[in-house]
Parts: sequence; C-alpha cells; structure tokens
Amino acid sequence: MANIIRLKRSATASAVPSSGSLVAGELAVNTADGKLYLKKDDTSVVQIGPTLIAGRDITLVPSGNTITINSSVGLEQTFLFMGA
Repeated sequence: MANIIRLKRSATASAVPSSGSLVAGELAVNTADGKLYLKKDDTSVVQIGPTLIAGRDITLVPSGNTITINSSVGLEQTFLFMGA
C-alpha cells in the first residue's frame, strides 16, 4: 500500500495550525512564512522546517503538488504530494 502524505496550506503570516485542524501525521505549510508543521501522535503540533539544519535559513517553495525545501547550506529536497 502506498504512503499518503497529507498537506494543508495557509498563506496567513504567523498562522500556526491548531491541533484540532490536523490529524496525526498530517502536514501543514505556511507559505507566507515558509514554515512546515506536523501533528504528532500525542496531539501536539510542532514546527519541523527550521529544525532540519540548526542555525540555517530554510525556505519552502510550494508548486502544485510538490514542495521544495532549500537551505542556506545548499541542501535542496523536493517532495511530491499525492491525494488519497
């Protein structure tokens, strides 16, 4: 069975998703701030973007059903999101 990555988006600066708006394992991206969030099994919502490389600038570039993560140290990773 294929893994499904769930993604929600917000273009509102400083918006952080609430625990009630996500299910465990669901991702949310804030395109205004370039931040990525994940709801954990314990129901907490954590920001995961800046922790990828401590002390480095991280930017998220959404485009259609892909998102590219770039960093100031040259790391670039593109993820493809597919619906259920």
